[in-house]
Amino acid sequence: MEFYEYVENLTEDNKKVFNIILRFGPLTKKKIIKYTNMKLTTLNRSMTTLMNSKFIVQIGEQESTGGRKPTLFDVNPFEYYFVGIDISRTYSKVIITNLKREILFDEQFQMKQDMTPDRTVRSIKEVFNKGLNRLGIIKEKIVGGGLGTIGPLDSNLGIIFKPNNFYAKGWNNVPIKDMLEDALDMEIIIENGANTAVYAEYLAGSLIEYSNIVYVNCGIGIRMGVIANGRIIPTINNANDAFGHMVVNYDGEPCYCGKTGCVECYASILSIVKKYVSLVKLGRATTINKNTNSITFNDIIKAAESGEYLANEVFEFGAKILGIGLANYVTIVNPSKVILSGPIINLSDIFYNFLLKYIERHISGNQSNIVFVKGGDYKDNAIALGAAQLFIKNKLI
Repeated sequence: MEFYEYVENLTEDNKKVFNIILRFGPLTKKKIIKYTNMKLTTLNRSMTTLMNSKFIVQIGEQESTGGRKPTLFDVNPFEYYFVGIDISRTYSKVIITNLKREILFDEQFQMKQDMTPDRTVRSIKEVFNKGLNRLGIIKEKIVGGGLGTIGPLDSNLGIIFKPNNFYAKGWNNVPIKDMLEDALDMEIIIENGANTAVYAEYLAGSLIEYSNIVYVNCGIGIRMGVIANGRIIPTINNANDAFGHMVVNYDGEPCYCGKTGCVECYASILSIVKKYVSLVKLGRATTINKNTNSITFNDIIKAAESGEYLANEVFEFGAKILGIGLANYVTIVNPSKVILSGPIINLSDIFYNFLLKYIERHISGNQSNIVFVKGGDYKDNAIALGAAQLFIKNKLI
């Protein structure tokens, strides 16, 4: 394929120039030189290679303050396309994007009890083909992609081990990389989903202000991705729930990981529902007119929004535990930005506001410059988009 032939011929200077244009384009040559400290002759050689390879293009001219208008260069949005996939506990998502990180197509489906690995991959292929048809792009233009998923996993071998709380059976030692590559007939890289999300958000930020980022996804589990000085910090076995299993109460609730008192025991969707139901069974008043076996997280959200004291109490307790854990964590790692995301954050403003209250209450005074953001720039698309961008990074940067 032409793409791979061009990639093989790129030098380190070529890649350095491409990376700067990818992150901060459109740029003039003067700006690129400022970022790279290259000589003009060296830059010109790299620019020629990148333009001949169709990775960058001229897009116009910058307004001049006098004299000739300088030419602007940007990545080529029309030549190469990539697929990004997000497999989570409750849904799977497929996006198609270009070199400019523009999401041209996205669609997701629910991960129900019948969504075994085989059926999930078939559904991903169906959605992918639907995207191609809708965009009018021939398949050969999609040169590769990435998968962001839950752990534990081996990203090199492309295997998902045994994730907790999947609705469907069969998710145990799944060779997901091989399965997706066979189904989509292209190269796919896989990575911890929280890591792909934090990488997407890193690309959206400025080079200086946001080179240290923490991404927290709060849902069925609590997942975290961290970038320090522009580099993803890996965890053992790509276990993106390591923060969720930080012990905050030695004598607390038993956790499926074998410990007691983990953050996830108090601040995940399952733990919040469990806590609420247990209090109802003890006789606490509730406005939810349902059997305790059928109470859902969305029911508790509605109850909290209607002003029910019990629902608000449970949300505040979970947010307090998560907030204290996060305050302790950011005090140690000192990020410039913390992105709070996932179903709990996105669906409940009440939980989110409680969370901010307890973070601010327990954070160190010298950490007051940390920026806390709800959802981030890419919201629910961050995991899938970051997976596609990691493929690009692997090949071009």
